[in-house]
Amino acid sequence: MNVLLKIIFAGAHNFFSPFGLVLNFASRSPGLSVGDGVFALLPFATHTGGGLRYAPPIGRIMLCLLCAVLICTTCGCGGNGTPKPLATVNGMAISIAEFNKRFARDVNSLLDRSSLTPEDYDRLKDEVLNILIDEKVMLFRAKELSISVSDAELAKKIEDIKESYALDGGFEKALATRKVDYGQWREELRKRTILEKLISAEVNSKIQVKEDEGKAYRRQHRGMYAPEKRVHVAQIVVREQEKAETILKRLMRGEDFAKVAREESIGPEARAGGDLGFVSQGFMPEEIDAAIFSQRPGEIGPVIRSPFGYHIFKIIEKDKKDKKGWDVIKGQVLTDLRKQKEEQEYALWLGALRSKAAIKINRDLLKKDTGPQINEAE
Repeated sequence: MNVLLKIIFAGAHNFFSPFGLVLNFASRSPGLSVGDGVFALLPFATHTGGGLRYAPPIGRIMLCLLCAVLICTTCGCGGNGTPKPLATVNGMAISIAEFNKRFARDVNSLLDRSSLTPEDYDRLKDEVLNILIDEKVMLFRAKELSISVSDAELAKKIEDIKESYALDGGFEKALATRKVDYGQWREELRKRTILEKLISAEVNSKIQVKEDEGKAYRRQHRGMYAPEKRVHVAQIVVREQEKAETILKRLMRGEDFAKVAREESIGPEARAGGDLGFVSQGFMPEEIDAAIFSQRPGEIGPVIRSPFGYHIFKIIEKDKKDKKGWDVIKGQVLTDLRKQKEEQEYALWLGALRSKAAIKINRDLLKKDTGPQINEAE
C-alpha cells in the first residue's frame, strides 16, 4: 500500500514545514546521514509491507491527492452519544477529530487543490490513516520501553529551534505567520522526539558498516562515485554575431587567443586572456557544455550563441584526474551504505511491530465523508 508520507531529511537548520513539524535529529533516523540536522514527516513516501522506504518526488498529481476529504466529526456516534473511534491500535484510539486534524494541517498548506476522483479520495483516506496507525504502533513500542521526554529536554530542544529564527523575525512571528497553536506544537514536538529516541535505540544503534562492505558497495554503484569531467577553458564573448565571426577568422589565421580576448571580449575574465579556469561538466548552459566537452585540447570551437552573447571557446587542457581514490570518497560511500541499511532495517522493524499490533479499523466510518473542507484563505 502506498503511503503519502515522505521522510524529508534536511541539513543545517531547524524550521517549521508548512506540512507539519520538523525536528532536530540528534541521532540518525533511517537514511539520515551524519551531516543532516532535521527531519519532517511530510506527505509522500512509500509504505511496503508495513515499512517505509524512500520515494522519488511524486509531483503535481500526488500533491492533488492531499486535497483531502475530511470525515465528519458528527457521524459515527455510539448509542450513548460517544463518537466511535475510526481505528484502534493496541487499544489506543484514533479519533475522527485526530484524523481530520491531520488532513487539515496538510490540506491548507497546498497551492494545488485540483479536483479528485472518488478513487483518489478512498486511496487518500487509507494512506493518511496508515500514517496515524504507524505513529500509534511506534508510540506503543516507546511506552513498552519506557522511552519518554522530560520537560527539561523538551525546553532545550525548543530553545535550539528558537535560535534558528533569530534572523527571521523571531520564533513567535513564525508561529503567528503559520497560525500554529504553540501548545499543540509543543506536544507534537514531544511526540516526535520520543519517536526519534525510539528509532535511534531500536534501529540506528544496531547498524554497523565495515570498510570492506563500503568498498563492495562502491563497486556495485560505480556510477554514483564516477569522477566529474572537467576542462580548462578560455572564452571570448561579444554581443554581435558578425563581430564574433570576424574574431573567429582572426583566430583561425593564427592570432593569439589570449591577446584577442584581452582586446575584444566583454567578459570579466578578458583581462586574464579569457581564462575561465576548470569548468565541470553540467555547469555551463547545455549548448555550451556540449560544445566544450566535445572539443580537443588546443582546439578553438565555432561561434556559439547563448543568452549572454556570442562565444568562442578554446580548450586549454582536460583534467587528467579521472579517478577518485578510496580515501577521498570513503566517508560518502560509508554514509550512503548506512542510509541503505537503516532504511531496510527500519522497514523490517516497523513491519514487525505492525504485524504484532492489534489493529482494528472502522471501514464503514472511513467511507463516510462531508466533501472537501479547504481553507481558501490560506
